[in-house]
Amino acid sequence: MNLPSLPSLQAPGTITEAPIVGSPTEVYERVARGVLGCWFGANGPLKKDYVYHAEAEPPAKGGKAEIVIHERDRTSDNPKGLRAYRIAITPENDATTLVFENFKFPEATAKSMEGDARRWGSGAFGCAEVETGGWSENKSAPPAAQATGAKKHPPKKD
Repeated sequence: MNLPSLPSLQAPGTITEAPIVGSPTEVYERVARGVLGCWFGANGPLKKDYVYHAEAEPPAKGGKAEIVIHERDRTSDNPKGLRAYRIAITPENDATTLVFENFKFPEATAKSMEGDARRWGSGAFGCAEVETGGWSENKSAPPAAQATGAKKHPPKKD
């Protein structure tokens, strides 16, 4: 007797892990700088249709962090729509683990994003070339104030 087969169950996102040397706070800082400078920079491919959101614990509490890319919701006062991509940054012994979850992006785009985040987490610089799926290394770091979104204040007048 042939029984009907059950459909396979899959989680809604694709998950991969990558251990990186460095504290979670250091890795988070490097990855966030890359995400904001490349993906959400002036000509960044995600700037128009997506929203960056991150949360990070202080180093004294372990430094665990999460970066979530949300679809931009133009119909709401809160622009954060559905999750599109997630990077979890967690301590693991003497290393830091990056866990990647893709919810909305085409697989090739998600792999390119993962490659960027792995490089940034390891201390490299550079953005993926959207057209080719590769990346070109930029040997100089982006300015810290620009990359982290910090505002420069004019000098105080006496």
